[in-house]
Amino acid sequence: MKLALYKESIASLTETAAKQLIKLNRTLGELIRSNRYSDSLQRFTQIHSSQNPKPDHYTLSTALTACANTRNVVLGNQLHAHAIRTSIKSYAHVANTLLSLYAKAEDLSSVKKVFNEIERPDVYSWTTLLSACTKLGHVEYACQLFDKIPQCNVAVWNAIITGCADNGREKVAMNLFIEMHKIGIRHDNYTFASVLSLCCMDALDFGMQVHLLAIKTGFLCWTSVVNALLTMYFNCECVGDAYKVFEEAETMACDQITFNVMIDGLASV
Repeated sequence: MKLALYKESIASLTETAAKQLIKLNRTLGELIRSNRYSDSLQRFTQIHSSQNPKPDHYTLSTALTACANTRNVVLGNQLHAHAIRTSIKSYAHVANTLLSLYAKAEDLSSVKKVFNEIERPDVYSWTTLLSACTKLGHVEYACQLFDKIPQCNVAVWNAIITGCADNGREKVAMNLFIEMHKIGIRHDNYTFASVLSLCCMDALDFGMQVHLLAIKTGFLCWTSVVNALLTMYFNCECVGDAYKVFEEAETMACDQITFNVMIDGLASV
């Protein structure tokens, strides 16, 4: 009889702890989605110190996300050590959050170390590594990594194209865009905006071809693409083409930046 009551009591406590943990993870997730990273860390610290409820891999991943966005590398390192001790680091989403933490801290050596310890890197892992490399100017190394990736989706292509563009490798970025198109990877609004932002007088013909492709694939409904096209045409002193893009753009594709670009562009004529 006593044993039965004891087992029932343990089961009740376990169920209560599980419910508390679910509630905690939901609360932390809501704070992260609201960009209240400091509040999320404060709440996590309170729970972690008391170990009631005991944080799981979701809790830790959320806390690491808050660390990454607040650049709190000190706490992030402590959580990294905790993840290793408790084997929580073996969860893919925890490892990927660690990648983001060190990438935002511009600590490339730690990014590489965490990446090399991931048994099966996914697309997010590769994209984060590529972005970290290009952000810190290691473009050649990023291109070498890009060639090793088993499967590249549009996010990976965008990472390498944007990285090359940001490091003054405009021609490389344009060639990657062409290659992407040839092998049938569908561009998205980020791809179009990134490539169009590279097109100046010397690359106007290329930019106009990209413009036609954006029309054909239905991406003129994206504000970022419209703004990139307007900027390109005004920079190339093609006022008529810019005005035509503005007229043909859907109302929902225009924001304050769109109108600012138009005003500045027309004022400079």
